[in-house]
Amino acid sequence: MDAITAPTDGEAPGRRTRRSQAQRRAEAEQRLLEAAVRIVAERGLDEFTLADVGEQAGYSSGLPAHYFRTKNELIAAVAAHIRDWVFAGIRDHAGRRPGLGGLIAGIRFYFDAAGDNPVMMRALHTVLAGALHKPAVAAAIEALNRDSVAVAEANIQAGIEAGEIRRGLDVHTEAVLILAAVRGAIAQWLIDPGTVDLAAARTVCVASLRQRLGR
Repeated sequence: MDAITAPTDGEAPGRRTRRSQAQRRAEAEQRLLEAAVRIVAERGLDEFTLADVGEQAGYSSGLPAHYFRTKNELIAAVAAHIRDWVFAGIRDHAGRRPGLGGLIAGIRFYFDAAGDNPVMMRALHTVLAGALHKPAVAAAIEALNRDSVAVAEANIQAGIEAGEIRRGLDVHTEAVLILAAVRGAIAQWLIDPGTVDLAAARTVCVASLRQRLGR
């Protein structure tokens, strides 16, 4: 029998809306991925099973295998899910501000997201490390790295053309190093939060960037 949803505000009592199979599947996949993210953040990539994910999500222990078949495929889906989260956040922060403003907005997103959603950020850094040895993760993280650098490059280039960033920079290398600096600071905070003030790190990072890239 199809699952049903509770009546919404203004809906006649007793009236219920049936969800399509595609809607039920999308909801199940989302809940399984969110459960997997929590587990990865807590235990890493090795110390869990597909059954653990199903139980964490409130489903049967066998459901993850139905959707993702193997643990490696689930891990790859988790990496892709985190990648989508990163770029959704960058888009929401940067809006239509290409150039130095867009670059700084992206940096602020990373620092703010670490404080607002530490579980997702810990999962991100877990899969970043896992990409060194797990082919199932590597492809999604390679895409995340390429796209993150490309966004930074585009903002630097736009800033140069707008006259707010100085010319003569190695744009690609600058983008790589900016990403590395931000991730490195957050990694230190995740490992030992008592030694890193995220707000201060964000302020210094942005000020340093303005001074180094600005005209």
